[in-house]
Amino acid sequence: MRIALVLDDFYPSSGGVGRSVETQLEKLIQLGHEVTLIAPDRHLQKPRGCRTIECPTLYIEGTASHLSVLHFSHRRAQLISDCAAFDVIHSQTDRGALILAAKIARLQSIPHIHTFHANIAGTHRSVRSAIWGTLSYQFLINPVLTSAADRRPTRSRLPPREHETGGLAARMDWASFADLAGKVDAHTVPSPFMLDLIDEAAGQELNGFVVPTGYNERMKQAIDAAERTRRDDRVRFLSVGRLAKEKRLDVLIKAFRSVDEPNAELVIVGDGDQRKALRALAEDDPRIDFRGHLDSLEAIAAELRNADVLALSSYRFDSQGLVIMEAVAAGLPVLYCDDRLTVGLSEDTSHLTGPDIASFAHGIREMCDPALRQRLAAATPVLLPSLSAERMAERFVAVYESVMRTGGDEGDRSG
Repeated sequence: MRIALVLDDFYPSSGGVGRSVETQLEKLIQLGHEVTLIAPDRHLQKPRGCRTIECPTLYIEGTASHLSVLHFSHRRAQLISDCAAFDVIHSQTDRGALILAAKIARLQSIPHIHTFHANIAGTHRSVRSAIWGTLSYQFLINPVLTSAADRRPTRSRLPPREHETGGLAARMDWASFADLAGKVDAHTVPSPFMLDLIDEAAGQELNGFVVPTGYNERMKQAIDAAERTRRDDRVRFLSVGRLAKEKRLDVLIKAFRSVDEPNAELVIVGDGDQRKALRALAEDDPRIDFRGHLDSLEAIAAELRNADVLALSSYRFDSQGLVIMEAVAAGLPVLYCDDRLTVGLSEDTSHLTGPDIASFAHGIREMCDPALRQRLAAATPVLLPSLSAERMAERFVAVYESVMRTGGDEGDRSG
């Protein structure tokens, strides 16, 4: 199968989307498919084994990667179509890549699949500027996509307040996602809750499929090769990710500091614009260690191998949580507070608590129990087969084949 993957974010180092596309691309190649990557020409590390088409992007150097927008003119789509033919095109971001893919799909009369990786609806609680993203969906991306795909506008509606508690802007985002999903041949999401909210906003069951992002095999190899060098009896809680407001690390730090457990420690891996504020919040607590940004897989694998619990304090933000997959690969139990997250989590391997500081602190105390940690960690291997990169790629291929065969009306939506 000739598959085109299109994204606005820098490949592969821009974050979760880039990592997900990298894993998907590598596995599709291994399965014998002919893959073409269409990505920004900036900060590009060309993958091996596939064709790469470098595309100009609208971007101000030094700003966040999610502000990169591929050129999506008809001329650009025609230039790409003149040099490459595809059986299916798969856009991975909701900006220029989505519109460019729609134009290429129309020129080549091929199916257009789109993946909603990010949950913009989860940003409004902590990032006021996220409202501009909401408005861009409503007044820019949706109208332009309607023209590019040559499809009638859909009539979406806001999901009920009890299903999306993030406020009006968050509910508008799900309505926008439903509008976008109605203009492609099929869409995929990494978590079931996203599929449910998109269908609810659409007022019907669209051609949607749940395809969780699998763990990166090179990371799994690094984890397997890493040694646990700790010999102490302390309980190490580990946080891995961007130091951003939406990750709610302030809740984690406040909860941890309120727990009178001298034998517990918190290691925070990552960097971001909240570094200074979070360090001030820690107030030089000797039990809290900021490790900063780690470049290599081996360094991250070592942190996972030497931890006892993965602590995830984000709430109503993550669409899946790739670090959860890595924790499962490392045999780590997970302490989390977002009940909508289900991929890589189960009652047998993780501990769900409330999102407030007191509830998370209670969860930390409970996870200091070695018997509980041992029981949860022992169950993690059961989850691994369903979270592999190969399984993810096979699910995507099944989606492609379903849409090519039937228009996406058949198939297992659960992945």
